Amino acid sequence: MDSEKIIDPAKQVEARILDNAIRPTLYSRIATNQQYTSNGLIMRDLNNIRRTPIFTIYKKEDIQQWLSNPYRFEKQLRDAVRYIYQASSHFRRIIQYFVGLSDLVYIIEPYDVNPKTASLNVMNLNYRRCLKMIQSMNPKTQFAKILTVCLREDVFYGTLWITDDGITIQQLPSDYCQISEIDGNVFNVSFNFSYFTSDESMLDFYPEEFRKKYNVYKNSSKKNSVRWQTLDSPTSFAIKCNQDIYEYAVPPFAGVLREIYEIEDYKQLKLSQTELENYALVAMTLPMTNDGMWGIDLDKAYDFWNNLDGVLPEEVGSVLTPMPLNKISFEHSNTGDTETVAEAEESLFTASGVSSLLFNNEKASSNALLLSIKADQAITYGIVKSIGDAINRFLRAQPYGKNFRLNMLDISPYNRKEMIDSYLKACQYGIPMISHYCAASGLDQMSLDAMSYLEGEVLSLHEMFKPLKSTHTISSSDTSNSAGAPKKDIGEVSDKRESNEEAE
Repeated sequence: MDSEKIIDPAKQVEARILDNAIRPTLYSRIATNQQYTSNGLIMRDLNNIRRTPIFTIYKKEDIQQWLSNPYRFEKQLRDAVRYIYQASSHFRRIIQYFVGLSDLVYIIEPYDVNPKTASLNVMNLNYRRCLKMIQSMNPKTQFAKILTVCLREDVFYGTLWITDDGITIQQLPSDYCQISEIDGNVFNVSFNFSYFTSDESMLDFYPEEFRKKYNVYKNSSKKNSVRWQTLDSPTSFAIKCNQDIYEYAVPPFAGVLREIYEIEDYKQLKLSQTELENYALVAMTLPMTNDGMWGIDLDKAYDFWNNLDGVLPEEVGSVLTPMPLNKISFEHSNTGDTETVAEAEESLFTASGVSSLLFNNEKASSNALLLSIKADQAITYGIVKSIGDAINRFLRAQPYGKNFRLNMLDISPYNRKEMIDSYLKACQYGIPMISHYCAASGLDQMSLDAMSYLEGEVLSLHEMFKPLKSTHTISSSDTSNSAGAPKKDIGEVSDKRESNEEAE
């Protein structure tokens, strides 16, 4: 038998795996409408806007009532935190502070792999396909948006648009979403398809799955039984901050809304007090004769008073009186009340669980500040791990991702140097954490080998940039016979050493 026609069974299996890895996945969604282009996902048609956001100025009494029953007033609380997020710089700063407590650094690591039987070529190809898939999501930007929504509203409901150009995470309207079940440690989403009843053209801005399930709801004789339908997993998911309460959404910082209103109240009081303190009164007294008659004609006095009142600023009032007046002052005697606004702002951060040392506090301590940040970072990292679980569930559904998983590292701008030193020390002892070290340093895995190839093979930068020769860069055999440090010039040595050298 010709040896060239002999086919190795192991190679057949490897070729079949490679073929499956190259094929489009079963979960890929190919957009059939014209709303998705290769350049981006159209979120709304500006030439035909049908729905516009409605904002309401909420009262402090309303917030107190809604917090007493968050299950019933879930939508009202969500709308309130959205409004406060735009109107209050203090509330926005708290949310952005927690979002910034994660660098959203990740690595792709093998999972359930036997090194003795694994194919090197298959592992290499699948590994790079996983890297490409994760990179197409733009984790630095898209994951940060998920974090912001979770910290502001508690739950992010999302679905994936998957095309050849990349993967886009689309946020679903929270008022029409609920958590229905959990699959692979990830919450699944049930969607209320009555959302499209008033305007079916909105279906063009959602994946094809929504159109199919809406037709089921539309054509059903019992619409209430199919109004809520669970979206397909793993392409749809929910990320929740308070995972211990899944029946309803509770904004994590809803408790500070009342403190925000108090800050505005104190600001208005201080403004009114300042206006009163800056107000003055000028009294023009009419002269009187000994027999009780006016010392000046009343009409002339009235003209003089009109002339005076016409040139005074708005903050200064005037009065025409025949009687003497004492000094009138609206200055507040208690200077301690001027710090009321600052105390209210400090109370806001305390109520949110965030140390006020982070926000321009004069009593800031470096140790207390570091411990406070680490405690806050644990809250953010819990949400980041949930995002990683949702992506891993989608990754495991792909033929090339069964033996890989996404590992979100617990790194923030405040512990980055500490983690880099830790990874470097582990690498020095032979622990395989080079990818961890590079990711913490800002070099992701996709760029790691590419930059190594570019700088080493293409540009040869290691040969171009050579350090100057010195005792630090050359061996002892290359040095001259003279030993010791170079001789110092006059003026660089002490008087005693100079006398010793002269004696020698």
